[in-house]
Amino acid sequence: MWVLNAPGYHFPRQFARLLEDASLDAGVLRFLSNGLTAAGRFAGRDVMLRLHMRRGRFDQGHLVIAMQSHGGPLDAAGVDAQARDDVARRALFTLAARDLRLHVEDGWLQARWQPHGFVFFPGPFIESKWREVLEAMRAVVTSLDQVS
Repeated sequence: MWVLNAPGYHFPRQFARLLEDASLDAGVLRFLSNGLTAAGRFAGRDVMLRLHMRRGRFDQGHLVIAMQSHGGPLDAAGVDAQARDDVARRALFTLAARDLRLHVEDGWLQARWQPHGFVFFPGPFIESKWREVLEAMRAVVTSLDQVS
């Protein structure tokens, strides 16, 4: 299992390069306990990443990126309904194209990615892809905060 999950160990460190004032909790013990995290700021917004690696036959790996918002709790339909301006609509399209499911909980817009089928999770880190995700999340949060 280590051989299949080892590339995921580096993902939070690479993601943290996109953040200002980044901090990591991605040591070997955290990897073995199944939770790798990174935190920092992106365009003035607090951001947290949590990577849950697949451990067993029936376990599913997933990735959650959270960006601080001032909005109240919203499910995916609520986020879609309240993010009305053109920039936010394009951002929602970008996030949907990346198979990210959105909701707002405890003052954080959360984007969750859980691959389906046989995929090397989380796969290679592509800086442009994850920067685009952060920029799209910022646009959605900005729109949601204007409504609140």
